[in-house]
Amino acid sequence: MITLPGPVGGARSLVRMIGRAAMVQAYEVGLMASLTAMAPLHLAGGSDPAFGTLPPVQAHNAPAARPVLLVHGFGGTKSSWSFLARTLRARGLTVEAITYAPFGTSVEQLADRLAVEVERMLSQTGADKVHLVGHSLGGVVIAQAIASGRLTGQVDTVVTLGAPFGGSPWANLLPVGTIARALREGSPLLRRLASAPVPDGVRWLAFTATLDMIVPGLRSVPAHADVETVTVGGIGHLGMLLSRQVVGRIVAALPAHG
Repeated sequence: MITLPGPVGGARSLVRMIGRAAMVQAYEVGLMASLTAMAPLHLAGGSDPAFGTLPPVQAHNAPAARPVLLVHGFGGTKSSWSFLARTLRARGLTVEAITYAPFGTSVEQLADRLAVEVERMLSQTGADKVHLVGHSLGGVVIAQAIASGRLTGQVDTVVTLGAPFGGSPWANLLPVGTIARALREGSPLLRRLASAPVPDGVRWLAFTATLDMIVPGLRSVPAHADVETVTVGGIGHLGMLLSRQVVGRIVAALPAHG
């Protein structure tokens, strides 16, 4: 057996690592194209600004079980959550997903609508609290709704995936629209959220992906000291939505009761 010299072996390892990263990013581009193709026309600025929900699904659990509300990211759709929603429902949890137009609105307005949706879910299910899961911009919307105080005592667990709490480089390059400007590093909104503590009784789980090019590094980790961070290797920003490892951790983190 021939052992490669250190520099040569290291170079080959580096090439393999770069190759894997390139494959993941190519996959991300494919996912982005797929999600864009499935997005409803109103996401491009059409006449329907509804903050809609999926039809409620009857779960096979106790009436007071805590439901799950999913909030997609910028340009996403309810279908972005297909894998996670299907997995949660298979385990007996009531799951709904909301959608919104990312143009002509603000993070604060979306957060207010989210608070109204939480109140509706609690009223319909009889549950005392909800679980909130947000991808990318959806995580920032959840954080704003909690920081506003409108969800006090209504939230059990928050899960954020690739949420740009530290800003996104793309928002700096393309600061088009109110929401994109709010997601620039150091924006007034992100500074306010960074100083808002996690409310008592709320568990917060933040996922970050090593190959995330939209929200790289630890930008997806809130500044709160009480947040539990999960770093996932080998996937990117959109890949988190289809990762069995990520979905498995989310399922394990969402108990039906307190």
